[in-house]
Amino acid sequence: MPSDNDVTTFEFSVPTKVFFGLSSRRHIVRSLVSKNWRCVGLVVDHNISDLDHIRELVDSLEEETEVVYGICDVSEPTYDDLDRIRTQYETQELDAIVGIGGGSTLDVAKAMAVLVHNRDPAITYRGFDVMDKPVLPIVAVPTTAGTGSEVTPNASFVDRPAKRKMGINGEAVRPLLAFLDPELTVTCPPEATVSAALDSVVHGTEAYVAKKSNSIARMLALEGMRTVLISLPKVVDKPDDLESREHVMYGAFLAGLALMHSGTGPAAALSYPFGVHFGVPHGIGGAIFLPHVAQLNVDRGYNGYSSLYRSFSGAKIDISDNEASQKFVDHLSTTWGKLGVPDDLDVYGFEDKHVDLVVSDTLDLMGALEQNPVDFGEEEIRIVLQRFLDKRS
Repeated sequence: MPSDNDVTTFEFSVPTKVFFGLSSRRHIVRSLVSKNWRCVGLVVDHNISDLDHIRELVDSLEEETEVVYGICDVSEPTYDDLDRIRTQYETQELDAIVGIGGGSTLDVAKAMAVLVHNRDPAITYRGFDVMDKPVLPIVAVPTTAGTGSEVTPNASFVDRPAKRKMGINGEAVRPLLAFLDPELTVTCPPEATVSAALDSVVHGTEAYVAKKSNSIARMLALEGMRTVLISLPKVVDKPDDLESREHVMYGAFLAGLALMHSGTGPAAALSYPFGVHFGVPHGIGGAIFLPHVAQLNVDRGYNGYSSLYRSFSGAKIDISDNEASQKFVDHLSTTWGKLGVPDDLDVYGFEDKHVDLVVSDTLDLMGALEQNPVDFGEEEIRIVLQRFLDKRS
């Protein structure tokens, strides 16, 4: 991997227009009206639909444009769920889709933007750029900080019969507008707050070390990861700390941008089968595996985490890259303990008999595994899983 100071050949683009900061949601109505969108479809997370600030936002939209109001009532949407939810929108002449909620709700909003005009069963559009009819413009209003869905061209859903989590992906599902208002995250439950934020730490860490990363992506990944790790414990201790929430959302946004330009890695890949088969929240799943993946990399001589460690206040500067990389792994483990991230998989029902299933499903995500800075295939997956199983003895 090039050093942080190297300038490499790269492409970089941020097609989404982002409004960031406290009260940035106040710009939503004006922005939609400026687009001359006369009828918009709302996809609102059912957990927040009755909150005062959400109702206020919806009312302000209804004053200026026709609104088709719909609810996302699932946290891990399946393709069958999409076919059910689409009935709320498919008979309307919509100009755009607005998603308000966490990562799953934003993903459902992206799917609705596809399915309004692409009328085959939702699973038909699994893959990349499979849709052949127009996709509506998408507006993302996240109420969690960390998933990155507001700027990425991906939307993930569970294929229940195949027991796989695969996406409806492509530039057409990247949001045109995104409004990142930290005030909207205040009512997010503590567990969801931590899960989403840790998802962004996984994004930042794996984006930084990814083989196809570049100097811009690494800069964003480092700052995003560092900012979230500093500010998240403050949010956990004091949920109404708006300044810390703003920092978490900012760091998560930077990590999401880095992810767009580098790709993810094994920790995120391992989280998918655990989400599908064991119900582990995606952010928590990636976080559980991140220190173990990083430890395996360090054990095999990879020292690229050293710059991440040295970005922390109080970091020891006069140590080797290998020592600094190990200290980064140790810092993750210590922070996870403070945040209550499980250090075992027993709580989710994972047993020896499930190893082959998880290995097979993870290998389906070879594109992510290949971004790891050292070889990471079946042997490495088994090593990581065995470390969890060994803790039981």
